[in-house]
Amino acid sequence: MNRNDIIAYLKHKIPDYSCERNLNKHVFQFSVHVYPFVAKGELHPFIENLVNALNEIEQAVPGYAKKTIDWIATIDKNHFEQVIQILGEILVLRKLASIANPNSISLEPTAINKGKNPEFRALVEDTFFAIEVKTASLFDFSTERQTGLQITAQLNKLDYNLLTQTGKTVNSRSLKVKDYLVSADEKFEQYKQDKEFKDDFRLLFIIWDDYINEPLSALANPNCGLLTDNSFYQDSRFKNVDGVILIRHIHQFFRNLQYGEMVHYGRTGIHDSFEYVNPAISAIFIQNPLGREIPYEKLEKFEASPIVNFYEFPVAEYQPTDFIDWKIGLSISGIYTLPVELKNKIISFFIERPTKEIPLSYRDISLFDNYSIDRAYSNLLKEYSNEKKIEEELLNSIKSFIDVRKFISKENLFKLKEESDRRSKTDSDIKEMFSQNYSHHLDEKCPCCSEELFKDCCHNKLNFFNYTHYYDL
Repeated sequence: MNRNDIIAYLKHKIPDYSCERNLNKHVFQFSVHVYPFVAKGELHPFIENLVNALNEIEQAVPGYAKKTIDWIATIDKNHFEQVIQILGEILVLRKLASIANPNSISLEPTAINKGKNPEFRALVEDTFFAIEVKTASLFDFSTERQTGLQITAQLNKLDYNLLTQTGKTVNSRSLKVKDYLVSADEKFEQYKQDKEFKDDFRLLFIIWDDYINEPLSALANPNCGLLTDNSFYQDSRFKNVDGVILIRHIHQFFRNLQYGEMVHYGRTGIHDSFEYVNPAISAIFIQNPLGREIPYEKLEKFEASPIVNFYEFPVAEYQPTDFIDWKIGLSISGIYTLPVELKNKIISFFIERPTKEIPLSYRDISLFDNYSIDRAYSNLLKEYSNEKKIEEELLNSIKSFIDVRKFISKENLFKLKEESDRRSKTDSDIKEMFSQNYSHHLDEKCPCCSEELFKDCCHNKLNFFNYTHYYDL
């Protein structure tokens, strides 16, 4: 299939609005059928990106585009997160297709005795990689995570019970990340029994949304991370998984599909929702200490940076946190480096502080600050010897962070208002354009620029479409 074939097949397989039973049938309906009608035949930005990604993969893996569109088309709107999981695989496979040796990619390589197998295998220069992809289901959780105090690590039971006294507590995603590792470890265990595959490097890709600190904390929190010596899960050390690559991207799929835009983080050149690395963010690699060490030059091919590169990175999302108080938009990391008595006082501070909340702006963008309490404590030890003074300075420092958060929150609310106004205007413009185009004479050429008559094209395809908002999936 070439690019035009992929576009035509996608339009053929995704149901249009020609019959009433197709209403709200598929998450791609508006972007595939309505958007070109109001945009003079242009593809929706998300569909443009999807088609380009499928086209690139098709050149490396013939037949993949048709197979994947068929798969996507079978999933109704009520199960749209299954579509997102497929998009996660496309995201990784596109990168793999760009770096793999010609004709070296195999899909679901069969393990010995038809055992479990990873998603992909490919030869990159002189090295074979076996790759498993897990895309998190976070749509419901994305509306829950900021409803109180979010625990992002496996705390000890006493501390956990104390923090739940704050009221609404949102639990860690650590168990979900653990499940991904267990599944990948089992697949790789069977896969490597085949002599042909035994020397492959084995990577687990985890696709997350903007809150990349959640899987990062689950894997690398020094007190309990799954890929540390202090892992909270002692049944397995996942020795068949050499390392994990975290990709901060699900929110980009949703933004691009809903609004035709992406989170740009204040940078230019961010426009493709099927490029997992952009000028603003990087993929993160976490080495399994019990796995085989993957050379840095091999990681560079995947544009993944080792986690050690982020230790001094002053961005909250890249810190392995212990908990986040969403009432103030502040996360805490390194709490278990404190003496027990001081640690308990810090926890008590968050339990007892006034409950007035700072207004939150976005749900899909992780706007919070991190307070590295281990670094602050270490610096104070160099300055003071009096424990009371250290405690006082530490609490004052946290309070100062909270004051800064209040100011930043107001700024973000202003930006959100601007964004909301812009989208409202876009919505009004698209609605007006739809009404104008649908009033065309039946014997005129269709506004979608298909060269067909309106009566034979979109007049029928959109017969039961009822415009609400352009961003209603």
